[in-house]
Amino acid sequence: MKSIYIFLFLSVFSFANAQTTKALLDSALVKKEQLKFTEGIKLCEQAIALDSTLSDAYFYKAGFHTALINKRNAREDYANYKGAITSYNKVIELQPKHAEAFFFRGGAHDAMGFLDEAFLDYTNSIAIDKNQPEVYNSMGVCYAKSGKLMLALTHFEKAIEIDAKYGKAYSNVGNVYDMKNERTKACENWKKAITLGYMGNQRRYEAKCKQ
Repeated sequence: MKSIYIFLFLSVFSFANAQTTKALLDSALVKKEQLKFTEGIKLCEQAIALDSTLSDAYFYKAGFHTALINKRNAREDYANYKGAITSYNKVIELQPKHAEAFFFRGGAHDAMGFLDEAFLDYTNSIAIDKNQPEVYNSMGVCYAKSGKLMLALTHFEKAIEIDAKYGKAYSNVGNVYDMKNERTKACENWKKAITLGYMGNQRRYEAKCKQ
């Protein structure tokens, strides 16, 4: 009889923990919308303290750290970078086939300018799931930063092949053609991106294409 009571107690305790961690992570997502990333980190840490196997908590925490990399304070940026990488590593330890964790870990590397590490993680993400236009787009950005414009273009076009309505990729194609001094093609792709609702290069389009 005693063992039954213990089992029931543990079941109730486990259920209560699950409810609490869900509430904490729901609150963390609200903090994300409010751009209150430091508060979001604290909520994730509370959830992890209740359940150290909760991959979503590490995933959200890593994202908050990456969002705090603002290139204003090198020491703080590196601390947030290390925090992001540590949490993404934990996600991948818990879920080795978590394609998004590899992708976003690559984004953290990219944010710090560590392009080789970014390429590796993007490649690992694609190996898990080949149908990720965002990953091909990010790889294209890295190639563009490295001055490899044709490789960049190839990856942006691959992103568009997967998702023909992915405006950001068209915008980046426009950027590559602009870097190649091919204004007509640049303007065509910026316009396409704007038509699809991506406004990242609207000012550039208006300045260079509406003359």
